[in-house]
Amino acid sequence: MHKILLPLTFFLAIAGYGRDSLFTSLSGDTLTIHHQQTERNCGALFTFDVSILENTITVTEVDTGEQVWCTCYFDLSVSITGLDPGNYEVEVWGHDMGQDPVLYGSIDVTIGGLGLVDQWESECLDTREDTSFIDLSVYADTLDIFWDTPLLNCALEPAWEGWLSMDTFHVSMVDTGMPADCVCPFELRTRFGSFQPGSYVLDFWEGEYGYPHFEILGLRSTPTLVSNYQSPCYDPVSIVDQDIISVPEKVLMDVTCYPNPFNPNAKITYTLTSPQSVSLKIYDLRGSLQSELDQGRQSIGPHSIHISSQRMKSGAYLYVLETTEFKVVKKLVILK
Repeated sequence: MHKILLPLTFFLAIAGYGRDSLFTSLSGDTLTIHHQQTERNCGALFTFDVSILENTITVTEVDTGEQVWCTCYFDLSVSITGLDPGNYEVEVWGHDMGQDPVLYGSIDVTIGGLGLVDQWESECLDTREDTSFIDLSVYADTLDIFWDTPLLNCALEPAWEGWLSMDTFHVSMVDTGMPADCVCPFELRTRFGSFQPGSYVLDFWEGEYGYPHFEILGLRSTPTLVSNYQSPCYDPVSIVDQDIISVPEKVLMDVTCYPNPFNPNAKITYTLTSPQSVSLKIYDLRGSLQSELDQGRQSIGPHSIHISSQRMKSGAYLYVLETTEFKVVKKLVILK
């Protein structure tokens, strides 16, 4: 029988070299998407918009900081947990102030296969119960095994393996620690996933604890954004004397789309503080232009543009409302 020992953390994919490099890593059931050495506004303060549509994961890095007249480099990352097994395409977009959305790249990622998700072990304990036992818990498509106070080598360093044969899930633990002249009780916990729904039998420690059954009822709940990271600004470049730059007055205000999500129609409203030529463009998340409306020159005051989902599929889009002197980029969602 072929067995595979899976490491807890490994790199999945890498794209790009040097500046603006993208790669992903997997730790347990958490996928982390890394964007390193990206040149952005020195005053950037990023929030991360993550959307998942079928098997496309779209990460948009939104700069909400203050515009500063220099650029520098940042390392960014965002972590997602709860993804079902499968093949995914990860797209990383940037949405900086006053700029059109930029696609930095995409990476193909495979998540899944049955293997070790996580493990934990206590320090050597002082006391134990009269006998040791195991306790099984199921969380969505993962199996948690708690092993209570077995007597093991004092220098324990466990390495877990798990493999499936028909409906029997075999689990073994190999102690890779240095041999010691003592034994003591431990508490150990390990987690395996991802299982397909069904009924299974556990074969652990050559049947010393029997052959308990466990059942997987379904896959995971909605994927969740669990953390993100922005490094300090480093390697400033393109520094400009602020005295020779005039910042354009904000002429486009109160931009909203209602309803959002929508189908089949919505209305984008906005206010101009000076006469401006106005245009509206709608892009999908791959940067492909879906619609363009030229409103011509408009007067001071409130205005609106009616849009329709008739020629567009369900999903997330970006709309760009642009005047002669200013630009706003926001997200809209079509549900059909």
